[in-house]
Amino acid sequence: MAARFLSSVAILVVALHGATAFHVASSPRPAGTHLEAVSRREAFVASTSAALLAGVPLEALAGQGAPPAAKPDYKTAAKFYFNGVFRDLKYPEGYRIVAGAVGKAGSVTLQDRPGGKVFDIPMKATKDEATGKITVDMDLSIYRSGYPKSVVATVKKDGCLQFPDGNLWKKDKGVAGLYIDGFAPYPKYRRIVLPAQKGKVAVTMVSGKQIFDVPGIDLGGKKGIQVDFPGNKQCTGKFNSKQGTITWLDGNIWTKV
Repeated sequence: MAARFLSSVAILVVALHGATAFHVASSPRPAGTHLEAVSRREAFVASTSAALLAGVPLEALAGQGAPPAAKPDYKTAAKFYFNGVFRDLKYPEGYRIVAGAVGKAGSVTLQDRPGGKVFDIPMKATKDEATGKITVDMDLSIYRSGYPKSVVATVKKDGCLQFPDGNLWKKDKGVAGLYIDGFAPYPKYRRIVLPAQKGKVAVTMVSGKQIFDVPGIDLGGKKGIQVDFPGNKQCTGKFNSKQGTITWLDGNIWTKV
C-alpha cells in the first residue's frame, strides 16, 4: 500500500508463528512512488514538502529545534480502551483489529487463520451516558453469509469484547496491539502490531488514508524490534511489556491502547 513515513510513523506486524501469518492485506504501490525513510529528528529539520513525504502531520512538526521526546500517552489509551488487537476464542490463530472513536464510523479487520482472507467491516462504538458503558456495533454480514448486519458487543472493563452468543475477543497481552504514536494524532495515525512467524516482522504504516508495509525483525524481549524502512534505514524500537510501550531511538514512544 502507498504511504509516506518515518521510523515513528509505522504499524508493526510481528512474527511469532510463521513468515506469512497474520499479514494485513495490502494493495499494490503506485508506479513511480519513491519511499525514502528518515528518522523523526531528520524529518523535523527537513522542508515541509519532505515532511509531508514522510507522512508526518504538520501539527507534529510545530516549534523550533529538535522535537521533544514523547511520553507514554495513557490518557488517550484510556479514552480508546475498546480499540486494540484481539484474539477471538473461536479462532485463536487469527486476529481482530478494532479501531475508531465513540460516536464515529470505525472499522474492524478480521482474519481467521494465517493466510486466510482478510475482511474489513464497518463498526460504530456508542457510549451510554447514564452508565458509562460502551458497546460496539459491527456489520458481520460482510464477514459471514447469513450473519446479521448488526451485532452488538459489550466492552468489558479490561477492554475485551463480549458478544451475545457468549464469544469473547480478548486483547493480546504481548507486543501485538494497537498503538498511539507520540508524534501524531490517534486514531487517524495509528500503529498496529500483529503476530506473524519465525521472528520476521512486517511493518504496516497507517497515516490517514496512506498505508503500506515494510519488513523487519523481532529481536526478542528487551532487545526490541528492528525495522527495515525503505532507503536502507534500519530503526530499532524497544518494547516494554509492563508499560505497554515501544520506544524509538528518535525519542518517539508508541503507547498501547
